[in-house]
Amino acid sequence: MYADLYSAVISGIRAEIVRVEIDISNGLPGFSIVGLAGKTVRESAKRVRSAVVNSGFHWPMKKITVNLAPGDVQKYGSHFDLAIAVCLLICSKQINIKNKSKYLFAGELTLNGDINRVKGILPMLLEAKNKGIKKAVIPLENAAECNLVQNTEITFLQNLKEIDNLNNIKGSKTKIKNNTLRLNRNKIPDINSIRGQKTAKKAVMIAAAGRHNLLLVGPPGCGKTMLAHSIVKLLPLLNKEELIEVASIYSIKDKLRDLDINNRYRPFVAPHHSITSAGLIGGGKIPVPGEISLAHKGVLFLDELPEFKNKVLSNLREPLENKKIKIVRQQASFIFPADFQLITAMNPCPCGYAGLDDNRCSCSERDIARYQKKLSGALKDRIDLQIELLPLKSDDIFKKNTEQQYNYLKKIEQAVLAQKDRYKDLNISYNSQLSIENIEKFCPLDSDAENILKQAVENLQLSMRGYIRLLRVARTTADLNKNKNIKSNDLLEAVNLRWYAEKSEMLL
Repeated sequence: MYADLYSAVISGIRAEIVRVEIDISNGLPGFSIVGLAGKTVRESAKRVRSAVVNSGFHWPMKKITVNLAPGDVQKYGSHFDLAIAVCLLICSKQINIKNKSKYLFAGELTLNGDINRVKGILPMLLEAKNKGIKKAVIPLENAAECNLVQNTEITFLQNLKEIDNLNNIKGSKTKIKNNTLRLNRNKIPDINSIRGQKTAKKAVMIAAAGRHNLLLVGPPGCGKTMLAHSIVKLLPLLNKEELIEVASIYSIKDKLRDLDINNRYRPFVAPHHSITSAGLIGGGKIPVPGEISLAHKGVLFLDELPEFKNKVLSNLREPLENKKIKIVRQQASFIFPADFQLITAMNPCPCGYAGLDDNRCSCSERDIARYQKKLSGALKDRIDLQIELLPLKSDDIFKKNTEQQYNYLKKIEQAVLAQKDRYKDLNISYNSQLSIENIEKFCPLDSDAENILKQAVENLQLSMRGYIRLLRVARTTADLNKNKNIKSNDLLEAVNLRWYAEKSEMLL
Protein backbone atom coordinates (compact mmCIF):
# COMPACT_ATOMS: atom_id res chain seq x y z
CA MET A 1 0.00 0.00 0.00
CA TYR A 2 1.27 3.44 -0.92
CA ALA A 3 0.21 7.04 -0.23
CA ASP A 4 1.77 10.49 -0.51
CA LEU A 5 1.04 14.13 0.33
CA TYR A 6 2.92 17.40 0.74
CA SER A 7 4.74 19.19 3.51
CA ALA A 8 7.69 21.63 3.41
CA VAL A 9 11.08 22.34 4.92
CA ILE A 10 12.73 25.69 5.67
CA SER A 11 15.94 26.39 3.75
CA GLY A 12 17.44 29.75 4.68
CA ILE A 13 14.49 32.13 4.77
CA ARG A 14 12.41 30.29 2.21
CA ALA A 15 10.63 26.96 2.11
CA GLU A 16 10.95 23.99 -0.18
CA ILE A 17 8.05 21.65 -0.84
CA VAL A 18 8.63 18.08 0.36
CA ARG A 19 6.65 15.08 -0.79
CA VAL A 20 5.97 12.69 2.09
CA GLU A 21 5.63 9.11 0.84
CA ILE A 22 4.63 6.06 2.89
CA ASP A 23 4.72 2.41 1.90
CA ILE A 24 3.16 -0.29 4.11
CA SER A 25 4.28 -3.80 3.22
CA ASN A 26 4.44 -7.28 4.70
CA GLY A 27 7.45 -8.09 6.84
CA LEU A 28 8.73 -7.57 10.32
CA PRO A 29 6.88 -4.67 12.00
CA GLY A 30 9.00 -1.54 11.93
CA PHE A 31 9.05 2.16 11.16
CA SER A 32 11.88 3.78 9.21
CA ILE A 33 12.35 7.24 7.72
CA VAL A 34 14.63 7.87 4.74
CA GLY A 35 15.35 10.91 2.60
CA LEU A 36 18.16 12.72 4.44
CA ALA A 37 16.09 13.06 7.60
CA GLY A 38 17.62 14.90 10.55
CA LYS A 39 17.45 13.88 14.19
CA THR A 40 14.21 15.77 14.93
CA VAL A 41 12.53 14.08 11.99
CA ARG A 42 13.70 10.62 12.99
CA GLU A 43 12.36 11.22 16.50
CA SER A 44 8.89 11.69 15.02
CA ALA A 45 8.48 7.90 14.77
CA LYS A 46 7.62 7.56 18.48
CA ARG A 47 5.52 10.72 18.58
CA VAL A 48 3.49 9.68 15.53
CA ARG A 49 2.82 6.18 16.83
CA SER A 50 1.58 7.38 20.23
CA ALA A 51 -0.48 10.19 18.67
CA VAL A 52 -2.15 7.84 16.19
CA VAL A 53 -3.09 5.30 18.87
CA ASN A 54 -4.21 7.88 21.45
CA SER A 55 -6.39 9.61 18.84
CA GLY A 56 -8.52 6.49 18.34
CA PHE A 57 -6.82 5.03 15.25
CA HIS A 58 -4.98 1.71 15.04
CA TRP A 59 -1.29 1.24 14.25
CA PRO A 60 -0.53 -1.14 11.32
CA MET A 61 1.63 -4.01 12.56
CA LYS A 62 3.60 -4.16 9.31
CA LYS A 63 6.75 -2.78 7.77
CA ILE A 64 6.31 0.98 7.38
CA THR A 65 8.74 3.02 5.26
CA VAL A 66 8.59 6.81 5.08
CA ASN A 67 10.42 8.67 2.31
CA LEU A 68 10.89 12.44 2.24
CA ALA A 69 11.56 13.62 -1.30
CA PRO A 70 13.70 15.11 -2.75
CA GLY A 71 16.33 12.97 -1.11
CA ASP A 72 19.22 15.42 -1.53
CA VAL A 73 17.69 18.15 0.69
CA GLN A 74 18.34 18.06 4.44
CA LYS A 75 15.06 17.61 6.35
CA TYR A 76 14.73 18.91 9.89
CA GLY A 77 11.97 20.05 12.21
CA SER A 78 9.12 18.48 14.14
CA HIS A 79 6.51 19.90 11.75
CA PHE A 80 6.67 16.72 9.62
CA ASP A 81 4.76 14.85 12.36
CA LEU A 82 1.33 15.80 11.08
CA ALA A 83 2.11 15.01 7.44
CA ILE A 84 3.57 11.61 8.33
CA ALA A 85 0.62 10.69 10.57
CA VAL A 86 -2.02 11.74 8.04
CA CYS A 87 -0.21 9.98 5.19
CA LEU A 88 -0.03 6.82 7.33
CA LEU A 89 -3.78 6.96 8.03
CA ILE A 90 -4.50 7.41 4.33
CA CYS A 91 -2.16 4.60 3.36
CA SER A 92 -3.78 2.23 5.89
CA LYS A 93 -7.21 3.31 4.60
CA GLN A 94 -8.40 4.61 7.96
CA ILE A 95 -9.27 8.01 6.48
CA ASN A 96 -9.86 9.36 3.00
CA ILE A 97 -9.02 12.95 1.98
CA LYS A 98 -10.28 14.17 -1.36
CA ASN A 99 -7.72 15.89 -3.55
CA LYS A 100 -4.98 15.35 -0.98
CA SER A 101 -2.38 16.54 -3.52
CA LYS A 102 -3.82 20.06 -3.14
CA TYR A 103 -3.06 20.17 0.62
CA LEU A 104 0.02 21.16 2.58
CA PHE A 105 0.35 19.58 6.04
CA ALA A 106 2.54 20.89 8.86
CA GLY A 107 2.33 20.50 12.64
CA GLU A 108 4.01 18.90 15.64
CA LEU A 109 2.21 16.09 17.43
CA THR A 110 2.17 15.43 21.15
CA LEU A 111 1.84 11.90 22.51
CA ASN A 112 -1.93 12.32 23.07
CA GLY A 113 -2.52 13.62 19.53
CA ASP A 114 -2.64 17.37 20.18
CA ILE A 115 -1.08 19.56 17.49
CA ASN A 116 1.45 22.17 18.60
CA ARG A 117 2.54 25.34 16.79
CA VAL A 118 5.64 25.16 14.62
CA LYS A 119 8.13 27.62 13.17
CA GLY A 120 8.12 28.86 9.58
CA ILE A 121 4.46 28.35 8.69
CA LEU A 122 4.25 31.62 6.72
CA PRO A 123 7.06 30.88 4.22
CA MET A 124 5.70 27.34 3.87
CA LEU A 125 2.27 28.64 2.89
CA LEU A 126 3.75 31.18 0.49
CA GLU A 127 5.86 28.55 -1.26
CA ALA A 128 2.91 26.15 -1.42
CA LYS A 129 0.84 28.88 -3.06
CA ASN A 130 3.59 29.45 -5.64
CA LYS A 131 3.56 25.71 -6.43
CA GLY A 132 -0.20 25.67 -6.94
CA ILE A 133 -1.06 24.09 -3.57
CA LYS A 134 -4.03 26.21 -2.48
CA LYS A 135 -5.08 24.35 0.68
CA ALA A 136 -3.32 23.77 3.98
CA VAL A 137 -3.83 22.03 7.31
CA ILE A 138 -1.86 23.61 10.15
CA PRO A 139 -2.02 24.00 13.96
CA LEU A 140 -4.61 26.38 15.37
CA GLU A 141 -1.84 28.12 17.33
CA ASN A 142 -0.32 29.28 14.03
CA ALA A 143 -3.53 30.92 12.86
CA ALA A 144 -2.38 34.50 13.45
CA GLU A 145 0.36 34.56 10.82
CA CYS A 146 -1.95 33.24 8.11
CA ASN A 147 -3.66 36.62 7.68
CA LEU A 148 -0.87 37.63 5.31
CA VAL A 149 -1.59 34.75 2.92
CA GLN A 150 -4.30 35.38 0.37
CA ASN A 151 -6.30 32.92 -1.80
CA THR A 152 -5.38 29.90 0.30
CA GLU A 153 -7.97 27.74 2.06
CA ILE A 154 -6.59 26.98 5.50
CA THR A 155 -7.90 24.50 8.05
CA PHE A 156 -6.76 24.77 11.65
CA LEU A 157 -6.62 21.65 13.82
CA GLN A 158 -6.06 21.17 17.54
CA ASN A 159 -5.94 17.36 17.64
CA LEU A 160 -5.19 14.59 15.18
CA LYS A 161 -8.62 13.02 15.65
CA GLU A 162 -10.16 16.07 13.91
CA ILE A 163 -8.51 15.01 10.63
CA ASP A 164 -11.25 12.41 10.16
CA ASN A 165 -13.71 15.21 9.35
CA LEU A 166 -11.37 17.19 7.09
CA ASN A 167 -13.57 16.81 4.02
CA ASN A 168 -16.45 18.46 5.91
CA ILE A 169 -14.43 21.37 7.32
CA LYS A 170 -14.30 24.61 5.42
CA GLY A 171 -11.03 26.52 5.64
CA SER A 172 -11.06 29.58 7.83
CA LYS A 173 -8.77 32.31 9.04
CA THR A 174 -8.37 33.90 12.43
CA LYS A 175 -7.32 37.52 12.89
CA ILE A 176 -4.43 38.39 15.18
CA LYS A 177 -5.44 39.01 18.74
CA ASN A 178 -2.34 40.11 20.56
CA ASN A 179 -2.47 42.72 23.31
CA THR A 180 1.33 42.87 23.53
CA LEU A 181 1.41 44.64 20.18
CA ARG A 182 -0.65 47.50 21.57
CA LEU A 183 1.54 47.69 24.66
CA ASN A 184 4.70 47.80 22.54
CA ARG A 185 3.29 50.60 20.38
CA ASN A 186 2.55 52.69 23.44
CA LYS A 187 6.16 52.30 24.58
CA ILE A 188 7.51 53.91 21.39
CA PRO A 189 8.29 57.56 22.29
CA ASP A 190 7.23 60.45 20.07
CA ILE A 191 10.14 62.62 19.07
CA ASN A 192 8.21 65.74 20.14
CA SER A 193 8.04 64.35 23.70
CA ILE A 194 11.82 64.48 24.05
CA ARG A 195 13.07 67.61 25.83
CA GLY A 196 15.87 69.67 24.28
CA GLN A 197 18.47 68.03 21.98
CA LYS A 198 17.42 70.06 18.95
CA THR A 199 20.48 69.05 16.90
CA ALA A 200 20.02 65.37 17.75
CA LYS A 201 16.36 65.54 16.70
CA LYS A 202 17.43 67.00 13.39
CA ALA A 203 19.89 64.16 12.96
CA VAL A 204 17.16 61.60 13.66
CA MET A 205 14.90 63.30 11.12
CA ILE A 206 17.65 63.20 8.47
CA ALA A 207 18.35 59.57 9.31
CA ALA A 208 14.67 58.69 8.91
CA ALA A 209 14.32 60.62 5.64
CA GLY A 210 17.35 59.12 3.90
CA ARG A 211 17.79 55.86 5.85
CA HIS A 212 21.23 56.92 7.06
CA ASN A 213 23.16 55.14 9.79
CA LEU A 214 23.46 57.15 13.01
CA LEU A 215 25.86 57.29 15.98
CA LEU A 216 24.78 59.10 19.17
CA VAL A 217 27.54 59.95 21.64
CA GLY A 218 26.73 61.45 25.00
CA PRO A 219 26.66 61.00 28.79
CA PRO A 220 24.09 58.82 30.57
CA GLY A 221 20.59 60.28 30.77
CA CYS A 222 20.87 62.71 27.85
CA GLY A 223 18.22 60.90 25.79
CA LYS A 224 20.20 58.67 23.41
CA THR A 225 17.98 55.61 23.78
CA MET A 226 14.72 57.58 23.51
CA LEU A 227 15.96 59.32 20.36
CA ALA A 228 16.86 55.98 18.82
CA HIS A 229 13.45 54.47 19.62
CA SER A 230 11.58 57.52 18.35
CA ILE A 231 12.71 56.89 14.78
CA VAL A 232 10.23 54.00 14.47
CA LYS A 233 7.29 56.40 14.18
CA LEU A 234 9.14 58.59 11.67
CA LEU A 235 10.07 55.89 9.17
CA PRO A 236 7.78 55.10 6.21
CA LEU A 237 5.45 52.17 6.94
CA LEU A 238 6.17 48.75 5.53
CA ASN A 239 4.45 48.14 2.21
CA LYS A 240 2.75 44.81 1.53
CA GLU A 241 5.75 43.13 -0.09
CA GLU A 242 8.11 44.27 2.66
CA LEU A 243 5.69 43.18 5.36
CA ILE A 244 5.44 39.65 3.96
CA GLU A 245 9.21 39.40 3.55
CA VAL A 246 9.90 40.57 7.10
CA ALA A 247 7.08 38.48 8.59
CA SER A 248 8.50 35.36 6.92
CA ILE A 249 11.80 35.86 8.74
CA TYR A 250 10.02 36.38 12.05
CA SER A 251 7.92 33.27 11.40
CA ILE A 252 11.06 31.17 10.97
CA LYS A 253 12.37 32.46 14.31
CA ASP A 254 8.92 32.04 15.92
CA LYS A 255 8.94 35.73 16.89
CA LEU A 256 6.03 37.00 14.84
CA ARG A 257 4.40 38.42 17.97
CA ASP A 258 7.30 40.88 18.21
CA LEU A 259 6.37 42.39 14.84
CA ASP A 260 3.67 45.07 14.67
CA ILE A 261 1.71 43.73 11.71
CA ASN A 262 -1.39 45.83 12.37
CA ASN A 263 0.36 49.22 12.13
CA ARG A 264 3.08 48.03 9.74
CA TYR A 265 5.78 49.71 11.78
CA ARG A 266 9.28 48.76 10.73
CA PRO A 267 11.04 46.33 13.07
CA PHE A 268 13.26 47.74 15.81
CA VAL A 269 15.81 45.21 17.07
CA ALA A 270 18.04 46.00 20.05
CA PRO A 271 20.27 43.03 21.02
CA HIS A 272 22.24 43.02 24.28
CA HIS A 273 25.97 43.68 24.05
CA SER A 274 26.73 40.12 25.19
CA ILE A 275 25.41 38.71 21.89
CA THR A 276 27.61 36.30 19.93
CA SER A 277 28.56 36.54 16.26
CA ALA A 278 26.14 33.72 15.38
CA GLY A 279 23.37 35.44 17.30
CA LEU A 280 23.96 38.70 15.46
CA ILE A 281 24.53 37.61 11.86
CA GLY A 282 22.99 34.14 11.97
CA GLY A 283 24.46 30.67 11.96
CA GLY A 284 24.32 27.31 13.68
CA LYS A 285 24.70 23.76 12.39
CA ILE A 286 21.56 24.38 10.37
CA PRO A 287 21.90 28.16 9.80
CA VAL A 288 19.05 30.37 10.95
CA PRO A 289 18.72 34.16 10.60
CA GLY A 290 20.33 36.37 13.22
CA GLU A 291 19.37 39.72 14.72
CA ILE A 292 20.48 41.67 11.64
CA SER A 293 17.95 39.71 9.56
CA LEU A 294 15.21 40.36 12.13
CA ALA A 295 16.04 44.05 11.58
CA HIS A 296 15.61 43.66 7.81
CA LYS A 297 13.79 46.70 6.37
CA GLY A 298 13.92 48.24 9.84
CA VAL A 299 16.37 49.41 12.51
CA LEU A 300 19.19 47.63 14.32
CA PHE A 301 19.98 49.52 17.53
CA LEU A 302 23.27 48.80 19.30
CA ASP A 303 23.32 50.53 22.67
CA GLU A 304 26.59 50.82 24.61
CA LEU A 305 28.44 50.14 21.36
CA PRO A 306 32.00 49.76 22.80
CA GLU A 307 30.74 46.98 25.09
CA PHE A 308 30.15 44.71 22.07
CA LYS A 309 33.02 42.39 21.22
CA ASN A 310 35.23 43.61 18.37
CA LYS A 311 34.77 40.30 16.56
CA VAL A 312 31.00 40.74 16.67
CA LEU A 313 31.10 44.33 15.40
CA SER A 314 33.49 43.46 12.57
CA ASN A 315 30.84 41.11 11.19
CA LEU A 316 28.64 44.12 10.45
CA ARG A 317 30.85 45.46 7.68
CA GLU A 318 29.67 43.12 4.93
CA PRO A 319 25.90 43.41 5.55
CA LEU A 320 26.14 47.21 5.91
CA GLU A 321 27.53 47.37 2.38
CA ASN A 322 25.81 44.44 0.65
CA LYS A 323 22.49 44.43 2.56
CA LYS A 324 22.77 40.67 3.01
CA ILE A 325 24.92 38.10 4.80
CA LYS A 326 26.18 34.80 3.39
CA ILE A 327 26.59 31.85 5.76
CA VAL A 328 28.60 28.96 4.31
CA ARG A 329 28.37 25.41 5.59
CA GLN A 330 29.74 22.16 4.23
CA GLN A 331 26.40 21.01 2.84
CA ALA A 332 25.21 24.33 1.45
CA SER A 333 25.46 28.12 1.62
CA PHE A 334 22.65 30.36 2.84
CA ILE A 335 22.01 34.01 2.07
CA PHE A 336 20.00 35.95 4.65
CA PRO A 337 18.68 39.47 3.94
CA ALA A 338 20.08 42.24 6.12
CA ASP A 339 18.89 45.54 4.69
CA PHE A 340 18.81 47.36 8.02
CA GLN A 341 19.43 50.89 9.24
CA LEU A 342 22.09 50.98 11.93
CA ILE A 343 21.61 53.25 14.93
CA THR A 344 24.21 53.12 17.67
CA ALA A 345 24.76 54.87 21.00
CA MET A 346 27.76 55.12 23.28
CA ASN A 347 29.24 57.09 26.16
CA PRO A 348 32.31 59.23 25.49
CA CYS A 349 34.29 57.28 28.12
CA PRO A 350 33.87 54.32 30.52
CA CYS A 351 32.24 56.46 33.22
CA GLY A 352 30.27 58.45 30.65
CA TYR A 353 31.12 62.01 31.66
CA ALA A 354 34.23 62.91 29.65
CA GLY A 355 34.27 66.43 28.26
CA LEU A 356 31.81 67.93 30.74
CA ASP A 357 32.66 71.09 32.67
CA ASP A 358 31.70 69.73 36.09
CA ASN A 359 34.78 67.45 36.33
CA ARG A 360 32.66 64.39 37.03
CA CYS A 361 34.80 62.21 34.76
CA SER A 362 37.19 59.98 36.69
CA CYS A 363 38.77 58.33 33.62
CA SER A 364 42.36 58.83 32.55
CA GLU A 365 43.22 59.90 29.03
CA ARG A 366 44.51 56.40 28.40
CA ASP A 367 41.21 54.87 29.54
CA ILE A 368 39.25 57.23 27.29
CA ALA A 369 41.47 56.52 24.28
CA ARG A 370 41.26 52.75 24.82
CA TYR A 371 37.47 52.95 25.21
CA GLN A 372 36.93 54.95 22.02
CA LYS A 373 39.28 52.76 20.01
CA LYS A 374 36.91 49.85 20.56
CA LEU A 375 34.90 51.37 17.72
CA SER A 376 37.03 50.57 14.68
CA GLY A 377 37.61 53.14 11.97
CA ALA A 378 36.21 50.78 9.33
CA LEU A 379 32.86 50.54 11.12
CA LYS A 380 32.83 54.22 12.06
CA ASP A 381 33.41 55.13 8.42
CA ARG A 382 30.18 53.33 7.53
CA ILE A 383 28.07 55.52 9.83
CA ASP A 384 26.76 58.56 7.97
CA LEU A 385 25.67 60.68 10.95
CA GLN A 386 27.81 61.02 14.05
CA ILE A 387 26.72 63.56 16.64
CA GLU A 388 27.61 64.49 20.19
CA LEU A 389 24.90 65.09 22.79
CA LEU A 390 25.28 67.18 25.93
CA PRO A 391 23.36 66.89 29.21
CA LEU A 392 20.08 68.76 29.37
CA LYS A 393 20.05 72.14 31.04
CA SER A 394 17.45 72.95 33.65
CA ASP A 395 15.60 75.19 31.18
CA ASP A 396 15.28 72.27 28.74
CA ILE A 397 14.00 69.95 31.46
CA PHE A 398 11.21 72.26 32.64
CA LYS A 399 10.38 73.81 29.27
CA LYS A 400 7.41 72.21 27.54
CA ASN A 401 7.81 71.23 23.91
CA THR A 402 5.97 73.41 21.44
CA GLU A 403 7.01 71.39 18.37
CA GLN A 404 4.45 69.12 16.78
CA GLN A 405 5.30 65.70 15.49
CA TYR A 406 3.42 66.21 12.23
CA ASN A 407 6.04 68.84 11.26
CA TYR A 408 8.70 66.13 11.34
CA LEU A 409 6.50 63.66 9.52
CA LYS A 410 5.47 66.14 6.85
CA LYS A 411 9.08 67.05 6.05
CA ILE A 412 10.16 63.42 6.02
CA GLU A 413 7.28 62.39 3.77
CA GLN A 414 8.02 65.07 1.18
CA ALA A 415 11.74 64.16 1.26
CA VAL A 416 10.94 60.45 0.78
CA LEU A 417 8.65 61.24 -2.15
CA ALA A 418 11.34 63.41 -3.73
CA GLN A 419 13.82 60.53 -3.50
CA LYS A 420 11.43 57.97 -4.96
CA ASP A 421 10.62 60.30 -7.85
CA ARG A 422 14.31 61.02 -8.49
CA TYR A 423 15.32 57.35 -8.47
CA LYS A 424 12.21 55.88 -10.09
CA ASP A 425 14.26 54.48 -12.99
CA LEU A 426 16.90 52.97 -10.68
CA ASN A 427 16.81 50.06 -8.28
CA ILE A 428 17.14 52.36 -5.24
CA SER A 429 14.71 54.39 -3.12
CA TYR A 430 16.83 56.37 -0.63
CA ASN A 431 19.84 58.68 -0.72
CA SER A 432 21.79 56.29 1.52
CA GLN A 433 21.80 53.82 -1.39
CA LEU A 434 23.55 56.13 -3.86
CA SER A 435 26.67 54.62 -5.43
CA ILE A 436 29.75 56.48 -6.60
CA GLU A 437 28.46 56.30 -10.18
CA ASN A 438 25.28 58.18 -9.22
CA ILE A 439 26.78 60.74 -6.81
CA GLU A 440 27.84 63.22 -9.49
CA LYS A 441 24.53 62.92 -11.33
CA PHE A 442 22.18 63.30 -8.38
CA CYS A 443 24.26 65.47 -6.04
CA PRO A 444 24.94 68.71 -7.93
CA LEU A 445 26.52 71.45 -5.77
CA ASP A 446 26.50 75.21 -6.15
CA SER A 447 29.86 77.03 -6.25
CA ASP A 448 30.02 77.80 -2.51
CA ALA A 449 29.20 74.22 -1.64
CA GLU A 450 31.98 72.95 -3.92
CA ASN A 451 34.55 75.05 -2.08
CA ILE A 452 33.34 73.79 1.30
CA LEU A 453 33.48 70.21 0.07
CA LYS A 454 37.12 70.61 -1.02
CA GLN A 455 38.03 71.96 2.41
CA ALA A 456 36.18 69.11 4.10
CA VAL A 457 38.00 66.45 2.09
CA GLU A 458 41.38 68.04 2.83
CA ASN A 459 40.98 69.09 6.47
CA LEU A 460 39.02 66.07 7.69
CA GLN A 461 41.06 63.62 5.59
CA LEU A 462 37.98 61.95 4.20
CA SER A 463 38.31 58.52 2.65
CA MET A 464 36.44 57.82 -0.57
CA ARG A 465 33.74 56.12 1.46
CA GLY A 466 33.54 59.12 3.80
CA TYR A 467 33.29 61.46 0.81
CA ILE A 468 30.39 59.48 -0.63
CA ARG A 469 28.55 59.30 2.67
CA LEU A 470 28.98 63.03 3.28
CA LEU A 471 27.34 63.80 -0.06
CA ARG A 472 24.55 61.32 0.66
CA VAL A 473 23.71 63.16 3.88
CA ALA A 474 23.96 66.54 2.11
CA ARG A 475 21.54 65.27 -0.54
CA THR A 476 19.04 64.36 2.20
CA THR A 477 19.37 67.73 3.96
CA ALA A 478 18.77 69.40 0.60
CA ASP A 479 15.64 67.30 0.09
CA LEU A 480 14.36 68.27 3.54
CA ASN A 481 15.02 71.92 2.67
CA LYS A 482 13.35 71.46 -0.75
CA ASN A 483 16.53 72.38 -2.63
CA LYS A 484 17.11 70.87 -6.06
CA ASN A 485 20.87 71.43 -5.84
CA ILE A 486 22.98 71.01 -2.70
CA LYS A 487 23.65 74.44 -1.26
CA SER A 488 26.34 75.55 1.15
CA ASN A 489 24.00 75.38 4.16
CA ASP A 490 23.01 71.83 3.24
CA LEU A 491 26.63 70.73 3.06
CA LEU A 492 27.66 72.52 6.24
CA GLU A 493 24.83 70.86 8.10
CA ALA A 494 25.93 67.48 6.74
CA VAL A 495 29.50 68.11 7.92
CA ASN A 496 28.34 69.07 11.40
CA LEU A 497 26.21 65.94 11.65
CA ARG A 498 28.87 63.68 10.19
CA TRP A 499 31.66 64.48 12.66
CA TYR A 500 32.00 65.33 16.32
CA ALA A 501 31.87 69.02 17.20
CA GLU A 502 35.61 69.35 17.77
CA LYS A 503 36.35 67.92 14.31
CA SER A 504 33.79 70.14 12.64
CA GLU A 505 35.49 73.18 14.12
CA MET A 506 38.54 72.35 12.02
CA LEU A 507 36.49 73.29 8.99
CA LEU A 508 34.14 75.91 10.34
